[in-house]
Amino acid sequence: MVLVAPNDIELIWDGSEVRRKFVDGLISQIDGAYLEQLIVYNHYLKMRNAALKQFAERGKTDYDLLETYNRPLAAAGDFIAQTRRQFLDVLRPALQKFYRFLSNNPAETTDVQYKTDADQATMAALLHANLARDLAMQRTSTGIHRDDFSFLLDGQELKRFGSQGQQKSFLIGLKLAEFEIIHQKKGFKPLLLLDDIFDKLDDDRIARLIQLINEETFGQLFITDARPDRTRELVRHVTRQMRKLLVEAGTVRPA
Repeated sequence: MVLVAPNDIELIWDGSEVRRKFVDGLISQIDGAYLEQLIVYNHYLKMRNAALKQFAERGKTDYDLLETYNRPLAAAGDFIAQTRRQFLDVLRPALQKFYRFLSNNPAETTDVQYKTDADQATMAALLHANLARDLAMQRTSTGIHRDDFSFLLDGQELKRFGSQGQQKSFLIGLKLAEFEIIHQKKGFKPLLLLDDIFDKLDDDRIARLIQLINEETFGQLFITDARPDRTRELVRHVTRQMRKLLVEAGTVRPA
């Protein structure tokens, strides 16, 4: 399932954890090995951080114990970083395609840049080089759990320089790219939920989104809107089979 919702703006405005969660969730849906390594990494990261706190409390460091955590943590971290790099090579062109279609502006370019400590060295080397700092901070201060993804429009940070319409188009393009990638990798179209997405989109962008719906780009699709009259008007030329429901006071009835 792919959900496009108003709170997607958090991907732009919130911290790196939100963007990592989005990327990890998408890759995990199409790559079981990635999900397994992500679970391994998070498990040993938790164990290592707990050990670092215990060392501070006891005033003694067990380096042999640390090494039993470092080995699987480093192997999983290197795998995750490499998979994230490869995934962006697939995500970027799909995002660019949908953004250009929605904005109807072929001159604007989108990009997603991967920012990771793993570009500096292997995970094992990073853990070794930062051991003294980790012991002082009582946590693992370097690794792929600190990665971030920067969203760019025409080479500039979308958060700072993008208009509301550009940011909304970028986010919808990002989610439609997610839809396309899952379709290509899994061989079937996921459910698509469009939750109150017409706000902050101009008439042209809305018309182009409706065009995608009418061309049966998607499979089963749900659209929610707090203004039902607006939705009725927007989809009145859609030829696909539709069913309209009104949710009101805890009840659901035909609209």
